[in-house]
Amino acid sequence: MSTKLGFFILVDAGDNDVHKIREELLQIDEIILVHCLIGPDDLICYGEASSLAALKEVVTFKLAHLIEDKFNPISHTQTSLSLEYFGEQLTAESHGHPTNTAAWILADINISGAINISERLLSKHPEIKSAHALLGSHDTLFYVEADDLDRLMEVIDDGVRILRGIGNEGKSVKALSRTDTRLVLMK
Repeated sequence: MSTKLGFFILVDAGDNDVHKIREELLQIDEIILVHCLIGPDDLICYGEASSLAALKEVVTFKLAHLIEDKFNPISHTQTSLSLEYFGEQLTAESHGHPTNTAAWILADINISGAINISERLLSKHPEIKSAHALLGSHDTLFYVEADDLDRLMEVIDDGVRILRGIGNEGKSVKALSRTDTRLVLMK
């Protein structure tokens, strides 16, 4: 597990070209990958900073410089910290440009931390590549890659939304109170 501080930034690009913004965001050293999305936000960035001060530098200066100097106003950004992750480490080489159908699922947890949802979901669904406990507007974030859209929907519907067999004695549990799925749309 990385000793760096993982973070996610959701970007509403306004009327800007998301692919151009993606290329510029990837020029920031701390940002590891950027995906274009279908949904209320246009991009999601994953990065790692050496400290909170370095993260503040990214959000306050580097990102702001990009927004002010190169593009029309970007409508909104939202930053969340990754408190811990399960599954694969997100890297540009493995996840920077998905070859399969991919999605990010933001979720809020409805039950106590006694049942580790992320680890159980990862063990049941190999399509869930990475799960992050977040400090931000959502409790957790899952990155999913599937062979096709039908399989992606099966994982989301049968795995993430219903969460069969993860409760005590294998019972179904409504462990997530809300999910928000963002499909990855890459050229």
